[in-house]
Amino acid sequence: MRTALGAALLALLASASSPALADDEAPLESFDALRDACRAARAPGRRALHVVELRRFRFEGYDPGEGFLLVDTRRNLRLFGGSVELFPSGLEAIGFVASAERARELQEAQRAGARLRIGFFLGFDGDGQPCLVRSAMGVTLVRADLAFAELVDPDGRVLAREDSERLTAWRDAAEREAIPGEGPRAAVGAPFGEDASVPEPWQRHLASAGLRERLGACHAGAVQRGAAGRARMVVRLSVDAEGHVEATAALSSLEDAEATRCVLAAFDALLLEARSARVLRVPVRFAD
Repeated sequence: MRTALGAALLALLASASSPALADDEAPLESFDALRDACRAARAPGRRALHVVELRRFRFEGYDPGEGFLLVDTRRNLRLFGGSVELFPSGLEAIGFVASAERARELQEAQRAGARLRIGFFLGFDGDGQPCLVRSAMGVTLVRADLAFAELVDPDGRVLAREDSERLTAWRDAAEREAIPGEGPRAAVGAPFGEDASVPEPWQRHLASAGLRERLGACHAGAVQRGAAGRARMVVRLSVDAEGHVEATAALSSLEDAEATRCVLAAFDALLLEARSARVLRVPVRFAD
């Protein structure tokens, strides 16, 4: 299940000198974690870099013309006892650029127990639903937007790595989305409506410095209590015809109940100009 090798080499570029930081990775180690990731991928915003590890895989063969050692993906990549099958969204090849001698070394490493790590995004390319989730008795299908492939030996050393153009774009976007300042702080993304466009005066209220400061203070308390320095939320706002706001957490990785209540209270305190009743969703990013 792949396109021609030439296209594959364009999609998977060698850049072992700049691997993703471990802090940026979101390992998926269970079916439940994958199901949660599929659910989170329905929301707009920055995609998470998911990582899975396969101990059972094999190489399909080496193409000396392309200098490419292929991973066998003809039957998809099976995870979690076969309950999940993952395949590249663009049907591109997975493998490693290598000389013939290097390819033999990697094949020997695979036979000696090296593992295959796949980094991927869900919904990065924006085409359709990335997951067809079935019960544990069925087989869940995952369309993975490939980010990188690594061959790792039993001691955790990276033997080979290929990065995709998606990963480069994702890193570039992270630099653009960096939140200025120091210490725990927050940034409010562009709101989007469930049933209509968001009035421009409401957008100004939601982008105000005062709201950002209150949200940053909520995050500061979470960090002091041991929460992660980076987190995201999607806040659902029900606005009545008089402009009163009722906030609920649609999605959150904040993992601090007190901070979550603090964030929702900050939104509840807003009074927007009277308009027709409306429902909005507002993405929020936290950094430390």
